[in-house]
This record gives sequence, C-alpha cells and structure tokens, in this order.
Amino acid sequence: MKVYFANPGTALSVDRVVKALRGFLPIGTIKVDNIEEADLVVLHVAGRHDNQLRQAEKIKQAGAQYAVIQYALKSTRNPDPKEWLTLWNGAKVVWSYYDLSRYIKNLYHAPLGADPTFFYPQEAKKDYLVGTLGIENCYQTECFGEVHLAAYLAGGKVVHVGKLANENPIVDVHLTVDDDELCAIYNRCKWFSALRRKDGFEMTAVEALLCGTRPIMFGTENYRQWFDGLAEFIPEGRTPAEAVHSLTKIFKGKPSPVTDDEIKEAKKRFDWYTNITGFWERCLT
Repeated sequence: MKVYFANPGTALSVDRVVKALRGFLPIGTIKVDNIEEADLVVLHVAGRHDNQLRQAEKIKQAGAQYAVIQYALKSTRNPDPKEWLTLWNGAKVVWSYYDLSRYIKNLYHAPLGADPTFFYPQEAKKDYLVGTLGIENCYQTECFGEVHLAAYLAGGKVVHVGKLANENPIVDVHLTVDDDELCAIYNRCKWFSALRRKDGFEMTAVEALLCGTRPIMFGTENYRQWFDGLAEFIPEGRTPAEAVHSLTKIFKGKPSPVTDDEIKEAKKRFDWYTNITGFWERCLT
C-alpha cells in the first residue's frame, strides 16, 4: 500500500507526528510524496471542517481511502462533534485523543507522544521558575500573559521559546531552538506551562515530563484523561485573573519533582511506537 501523510502546514507540532509515522511505517507500506499516487491519505485535521471534507471527497473520487488524525475540535468553527460525522464516517479510521466513541465506531482513541531519545533528564540547575513555548498569535489561547505575570508576582524568571509580541524583562526569549536545545531548556525549568484554552493535546507537556519537569495544565476532561497523576492542574476559570491567582499560588510553593517512576509511566503512556503502530494497524486492516 502507498500512503501519503505529509504535514499540510497545520502546525510545527504535526512535524513530530509525521516523523513518528515515517519512523514506524509498517513493512511493505510505501510512503509517497505525491498525494495522487496514494492508496491511503492521512489527513491532519485541526482547521475548517468544510475544507477537510472537500479534500476527503477528492480523495474518494480518485479511488483512494483516507484516515483522520483529529488534533482539535472545540477550537474549530465546528465544535459540535455531530458536524464532523460525514468526514469521520467516511474515514478508514479516526485517531483522536478525544473520546468520540459515542459518535463513531472507527475511532482509534490514543494520545500523541514524544521521543525519550531526544527528551530526557539532565544534570542542570533549575534556574527558571517556568517555561512557555509558542508563537505570538497563541498569546491568549496558551496563556503566556497569565504565566509571565504570575511568575513576576512570585519573583521568578521565565524562559520562552518562540516569538513574543512584547518584551518582558523577566522573560528570556529563544526564537528558534533545535531538540537538543529544547531538552536543555526543559531541564532548566521548575515548571513548564502546557496551558491551552479550548483544546489541543499539548505535546509540550509530554516532552517536559520526560525531562523531569512538571507541566501545568488546565484540569479539563480531555487533559485529565491522559495526564492525571503526572501534571499539575489548575481550574480554567472565567477570567485571566483567576488563572494568575492559581499560578501564583503554585509558583510561590515548592515544586514537586518528577520521580523516576513518573517518567517511566510517561514513557509507557505516551510511547510513540505503541500509539503509531496501533494507528497503522487500524489503517491497514
């Protein structure tokens, strides 16, 4: 079988998924770079429902099949799962960290992952109170302002990976880093923010855990089902001030070190090999 699964430019984090899909490609399966040559197309879905449905229809008309990896739902223009049923039911399989079993039978319910060969604990001074990661247009959805203000109120220093719209004297900014540099940054943080309003799996949380740094997340169901017992949760709240209050309380307290057993559990829970091979098996049966 010939498969196409290139990143359509949805997000840089999708590159990590594509890399894992390529790394654990089943024997006898061929990756193609031209979508028209594919027997199966993997759709990376995070945006508009209508665009994805049109692409799926073209794939079907060409005599091929498609599979869906659903990265976002609540933050799309169509947050109601029922509006996605035509796309999902036409797919060979739908991979989502959301439990969509009440809506579809072809669900592959599994988390995303991280590679422990790139992200691992190092001997490092924890000189940053907290770290954040993302681009400036995610400033509100990923709560950079709330995290940075809470760190200031707690008297701590922040490191941020990516571009920020405004300079902040307590924030060290790294515009671009490779995985080795990112691993070192995770290790230098007492906490790492994986806050995101609405939805998104937050692979950052997994990478931080593997480095021995506790992620902070909103305590919503879609995060608790995968990170319960591993992350520090705060209420999402109705206003930014509520998040600042919760974060300041955490930052003024003593961080709980990630134990070896917790890192072992994270490796098991978010193992790329297990999750990717499970997806490919569903695609190819």
